[in-house]
Amino acid sequence: MTLGTQKTEQNSFCWIHLNNIKTFLYLGANEFEEKIGQNITIKLSLKIKYEHTQDNLENTVDYGLVYEFVLQQIKSLNKVKLLEYLCEQLLNGIQNNFPNIYAAKISIEKGYVPLKHFTGYVVIEAEKEFSTQK
Repeated sequence: MTLGTQKTEQNSFCWIHLNNIKTFLYLGANEFEEKIGQNITIKLSLKIKYEHTQDNLENTVDYGLVYEFVLQQIKSLNKVKLLEYLCEQLLNGIQNNFPNIYAAKISIEKGYVPLKHFTGYVVIEAEKEFSTQK
């Protein structure tokens, strides 16, 4: 078989990173956190195919729409106790609403942590492969 007659399926992917997304949420498992809320910072990475876009946004993923979706989903949740739950909701929402995304990674940072003498911040990272995508 010559090289010209071989059928090969290319799976060429790239990652789009949306960094430093800032928003507000009532987030925390204790009463004080629930009452005051806090700012969070999100880094979102989206795995997409980059071939055959023909330089046309309709043939790929409009990350502006993903960004707006994430902000709207956070706004609709309004109050969340666990970062783990927030990650799950955002990743599932992306999977269900954006069929051209093959995987996503999310990192969420919360700056206020009610621990005695703790001066840092907490970050959670989660990722999900969307195996149902074509």
